Amino acid sequence: MRLADDPEGYKRALEAKLRPESIRFALMFASLLQMIHEQLKLVVLDEVREFYCTGCDESGRSIVNEDAYRRKVLDLAPKNKFRASLLWLVKSEAITMAQADRLNDIYVHRHAVTHELIKYIVDPDERLDSDLFVEAVEILKAIKRFWAGIMLYTTIDNPAEVDLDEVFTLDMIVLQRCVDAVIEETREHAE
Repeated sequence: MRLADDPEGYKRALEAKLRPESIRFALMFASLLQMIHEQLKLVVLDEVREFYCTGCDESGRSIVNEDAYRRKVLDLAPKNKFRASLLWLVKSEAITMAQADRLNDIYVHRHAVTHELIKYIVDPDERLDSDLFVEAVEILKAIKRFWAGIMLYTTIDNPAEVDLDEVFTLDMIVLQRCVDAVIEETREHAE
C-alpha cells in the first residue's frame, strides 16, 4: 500500500503498526529470531566441526582432525562453511535438502530484521514472517535430535530403548516456549 494510492488506508495501517503491542511484537520477534540464529550456528558450524575432534590438549581445548574436516565437510562448499556444514548434515540424514535450503531464507529474513528493524516497525508493507521462525525451530530440533542420536549410540549400552523424539534439552524447551509465545502473539495480531 502506498500513501499516494490510499492516504486514509495508509494512515490506518501506519497507526496500527505504531501501536505499542505491535512494536513490542516486532522487538520480541527480532530478539527470538536472533536467538534461533545463534543456536543454529552452534549446532551447524561448531558441532559439525567438533564431530572431527580427536581429543583435547593440555588446556582442555579440542583437537580437531583438520584434514578430515576439510575433506569431508568444507570441500562440500569451499566458499561457505555454513553451507558446507549443512550439506554434511544432509549427507548424514540429519536434515533434508529442502530444510538446508530453507535455512537460507531464514538467514536472509533474520539479517533483514536485525539490520533494518525500524523498517519492520514503521512500514505498513513490511511483515515479520513468524512461519520462518517456526520452521527454523523445527529444523533446529531435527539437528539436535541427530546429535542426541550420535551421543546415545556412542555412550549408551542399549540406545534402542531411547525415543529420540522424547529427548529435550533445556534450550529446546525454552525455544519451544518462545515459539508458542510468537504463535499466540501472531494470532492476537490477526484478530
